[in-house]
Amino acid sequence: MTTIEPYQFNFIKHQIQQLVRTYQSVNDCHTIRTVEQLTEEAIQPFFSADDENAQSLIRQFFDSSMTMSKSMGVLDQLKSYVQPFQVPSVKQTEKLFRKVKKLKVPDFSQMDLRDYTYLAWDDIGSQSKLLIVKGQKGYQGLYGHLSTEVKKGICPICQHESTVSMFLSLTKSSGDGTYTKRGNYICRDSEQCNHQMEQREKLDEFVTLLQMR
Repeated sequence: MTTIEPYQFNFIKHQIQQLVRTYQSVNDCHTIRTVEQLTEEAIQPFFSADDENAQSLIRQFFDSSMTMSKSMGVLDQLKSYVQPFQVPSVKQTEKLFRKVKKLKVPDFSQMDLRDYTYLAWDDIGSQSKLLIVKGQKGYQGLYGHLSTEVKKGICPICQHESTVSMFLSLTKSSGDGTYTKRGNYICRDSEQCNHQMEQREKLDEFVTLLQMR
């Protein structure tokens, strides 16, 4: 069975929403057909042409009577193709955050992990945020101070305008034992950030920035 990542599902969902808005607001047949072709070209690469179930679901979107409500129902079925975020074990998590005293980890079993490209939670007591990202090199943990200042801005992770706060992480420089602060304004609400992500490259760039020595 074909699997897709949570951020890829977000991309597909966005494409479908644009298509439905076109059906609801455009009367020109040529314009509608053009949008349909662009939408199909955008989402088909994620699924095998031989997967009859996926293709059947995709075909349902291309109906001029399609509504947002109906499309959400079909998307819910398509979500079965999403690969959930694989939560690290307790020992793995503790290893990622060895320097964090009194580490408190949320109960991830209560979350729909198909919505998350990365995991994050706030430690209100220490005004900090913790992130877990899984990449080609395995799990990576990011820990930093989260400013109480809130403003509107473009989050470097999801690339959407959101309510953002400064996240600063201390990175030990190579050789001399000194520490460097690195960070950026990121989504205050990491759940919203995950829902808005449609690509993962910027997340990887953010991780690289913070871990640069």
